[in-house]
Amino acid sequence: MDPAFVYLDNAATSWPKADCVGEAMVEFLAHQAGNPGRGGHVLARAAHSVIEDARAKLAQLINAPAVSRVVLTHGCTDALNLAIHGVVRAIQRTNCEQPIRIVTSVLEHNAVLRTLHCYAADQVIELVMVGCDEQGTVDLDELTQACTPCTALVCLTHASNAMGTIQPVKQAVKLVRASSPEALVLVDGAQTLGHVPVDVQDLDVDLLTIAGHKGLGGPTGTGALYLSCRAYPDCCKSSTPRIFCFRRGGTGSKAPGLDMPENLPDALEAGTTNGVGFAGLLAAIDAMDPAHHEHEMKLTEQILDGLKTIEQVTVYGVPGIEGRTPVVLFNVEDKECRTVADELDREHNIACRAGSHCAPLAHIALGNGDSGGIRVSPGAKTSPADIERFIEALRGIAAR
Repeated sequence: MDPAFVYLDNAATSWPKADCVGEAMVEFLAHQAGNPGRGGHVLARAAHSVIEDARAKLAQLINAPAVSRVVLTHGCTDALNLAIHGVVRAIQRTNCEQPIRIVTSVLEHNAVLRTLHCYAADQVIELVMVGCDEQGTVDLDELTQACTPCTALVCLTHASNAMGTIQPVKQAVKLVRASSPEALVLVDGAQTLGHVPVDVQDLDVDLLTIAGHKGLGGPTGTGALYLSCRAYPDCCKSSTPRIFCFRRGGTGSKAPGLDMPENLPDALEAGTTNGVGFAGLLAAIDAMDPAHHEHEMKLTEQILDGLKTIEQVTVYGVPGIEGRTPVVLFNVEDKECRTVADELDREHNIACRAGSHCAPLAHIALGNGDSGGIRVSPGAKTSPADIERFIEALRGIAAR
């Protein structure tokens, strides 16, 4: 890669990865690449050890009450699908004839919106959408009104992937518990893990989804789903899980038999786990440094300050760095956002992202639903000089 290349798309996936990530993946393929849980030989045991070490690291990172409550997935979208489909299927299996009430917000990623839409279109669920204010914060009054005693699931993002606004999840969960005590709360943590502290017990969430390749710095194809005891009880013989796994297959445990295992994590982990990916994620988590986030937020402040000096630019979200992740969304007056991003890429070797960022309803709420916006997101390896170069390049584009 050209050393002059500036990468400002870390909200999509972090880059460059720490050297230890690739090294750990090569080491796994060379010396540990058995099928975890599918044999007693040395390679199978080595692979299983890597998988369980990664699970334990993730559990520690989110303060899960038990390591087994972290189910490894093929990414955050996979985890969201597992959670949403799982809740709906579990209710359907009780012969429920009424539409299932699910509440979510306009800020959600398409991994949530499209998954819910497929049920709403078939009238399987009653889908209620909660709005947001001009800074991209969910409307808590509207959320309270939307949640009723018959609400089954509430889906909320922890931070908007489009504009970086961090949501008041803890306060929202308290309101949901008061209005809908039986509802499960699902939080999409794709944009926050590795940036802000996430404590599932303090937040009192039932389901949390994790992306391995963004703030955590791991490879793509890695993620996880945390489940509370409310969502999946410790003893399935005495209490029915509220998540039904539609994915069936081998787990390496409970043989012989055609039923899936009842206990976590095997109950929701059919198929061979992405061992090489989780070897990389394990190394990435070990290499995490709180100073990286502090560095990224200083760069975010530099971006915001620089954009303020360009008259034609409109910035969305909270006005400063408080209450946001290292993500900035903006538009340039009278210029199509994709054209600006293309010019930054082709003429200045600066990578960012333009469009609706898989969050179309968020852009409608912000008033730029037709085209979306330009998103820049610095990373641990971004320098202040990189940001200066971006601002000057954008200044020239805006002036044309």
